Amino acid sequence: MRYLCDIIVLTWNQKEIIKSFVESLLRTTYLPSQLIIIDNASIDGTREYLESLRSTDQFKVKIILNNENRGFVGGMNQGLTVSSAPYVCLANNDLIFTKGWLSEIISVFEKHPKVGVLNPNSNNLGANPPKGVSLEEFAQQLKARYTGVFVEMPFCIGFCMVIKREVIEKIGGLSEEFHPMFFEDTDYSMKAKSAGYLIGVAKGSYVWHQEHASFKQWPKEKEEVFAKSREKFTKKWGKILRVAWIVEDFKELLDNLDRGINLAREGNFVRFFVKNLHKEREAIFKESNHFEHSGIEFIKFNNLFDLVFKILKKKKRYNLIISKSRSLHWLLDKFKYPVLTDFDEEKIREIKHFGCYG
Repeated sequence: MRYLCDIIVLTWNQKEIIKSFVESLLRTTYLPSQLIIIDNASIDGTREYLESLRSTDQFKVKIILNNENRGFVGGMNQGLTVSSAPYVCLANNDLIFTKGWLSEIISVFEKHPKVGVLNPNSNNLGANPPKGVSLEEFAQQLKARYTGVFVEMPFCIGFCMVIKREVIEKIGGLSEEFHPMFFEDTDYSMKAKSAGYLIGVAKGSYVWHQEHASFKQWPKEKEEVFAKSREKFTKKWGKILRVAWIVEDFKELLDNLDRGINLAREGNFVRFFVKNLHKEREAIFKESNHFEHSGIEFIKFNNLFDLVFKILKKKKRYNLIISKSRSLHWLLDKFKYPVLTDFDEEKIREIKHFGCYG
């Protein structure tokens, strides 16, 4: 049988979590797939459970038992070396799948050939079922509304990341420099985009993630490992910028939206402040003939003081302001904001990599 997707998952103890994962996957996944489970030296009975698993007509099960813990990056790359399907899913073991989640993701790939990496929609991305609505009911509501819909993101998240085979052939696996974990998915997103692919979310597919359940075994080391990986990512790709871009009207927004999207594709988050904006988010992207991008926001302001208030009240400070307004420059200079009068790629690059320009 030709398997359409290889689903790679790691285990390190926590037998009940991987058992729930396997049961959920088999119950909700209809495409012929191979499940590749890498065990990172479990000692709690997980190995015995894994050895009891058998392949089915729909799923081939492959178990690899390590004698040492190779971490997330090492384990996933180990799975990639034995993978051969047209699509590969790198999955955390603390997931609950919903019916047709993979079919919807594959359909988005087929609909948009330039897309190389996809997440399913998830609570990880802010999609939570309303009170009293089950995960499955919520998932079917999303599917009914967003079948085939692709939304770009600055980065895909490694909790459940589906990759087209040609992307892996072009850029390889996860970067070992991020061993044992953290920022390997962010780095992979940047590599995929640098190779010319789009990345994002299949909005009509849904997977629930019990976030950080697998980290409970090593809480002391987590913050230190995260900080080291973040430092490596910043050194390699530059700082992730929060940009406030002020435009006077809708026409000026459309004139600059391409540049804003390119900034977001470089791993930044851009907020366009638009005077007297009267259009909805989806309509703006549709009218400009772009995919919706989660790294772009549109915020209405009424006057200069309203604008300054909205900029200053943001908890996470903007790294850069782009505005032609001299009055705004004067006001924000008092708060030490870097302000450009117009889009300037070289100066933005200096801010991203060195924290300042000039």
